[in-house]
Amino acid sequence: MKHLLKYSAALLLLALLVSGCREEPSYPDEPSITFERVDQYTYTKNRITFDSLVVVVNFQDGDGNLGLRRSPEGEGDPDFQGSFDQSSPYFNNFFVNLQVKRGDTYVPFPFASEFLNLNGRFPRLARDDRHEVLEGEIKYTLTNFSNDIFDPRDTVRFEIFIYDRALNKSNTVYSDDVVLFQGQ
Repeated sequence: MKHLLKYSAALLLLALLVSGCREEPSYPDEPSITFERVDQYTYTKNRITFDSLVVVVNFQDGDGNLGLRRSPEGEGDPDFQGSFDQSSPYFNNFFVNLQVKRGDTYVPFPFASEFLNLNGRFPRLARDDRHEVLEGEIKYTLTNFSNDIFDPRDTVRFEIFIYDRALNKSNTVYSDDVVLFQGQ
């Protein structure tokens, strides 16, 4: 018993030392994403069927400058000026293009830019402006898919890319097929 306690303490100390020596991964400063999944929630309200879709992508970023605030923190907030001004093409940082399957090919959804803009902002992922490696997942919710706009048998997919605050564009990924209004 005496030897068990003696060696257990040594093993615990060794385990703590080894776990503290984990080397940080090294990623490029440009964000990289991979498609993970689409969670589908179908519901009916006032005889109209709706789909709410949650697109999940994994990300890696070498300098940690992902995300933009959704509302300004006072006058002069850098997330709402210059390149991120509301009139700028970089105001949003999460870009989604909807494609509908027609036969064996995908075509852009008609009227997507006019009536159905799916782009938006995801929040800052680091608490401060330190350069640090980030990896994880982004869950992005898409709503307002209704059976008065889409055919209940439509199969869609999403083309997705993101930008960081240095305006580095990620790679582009495509979601799996989603058959609308089948999530009940």
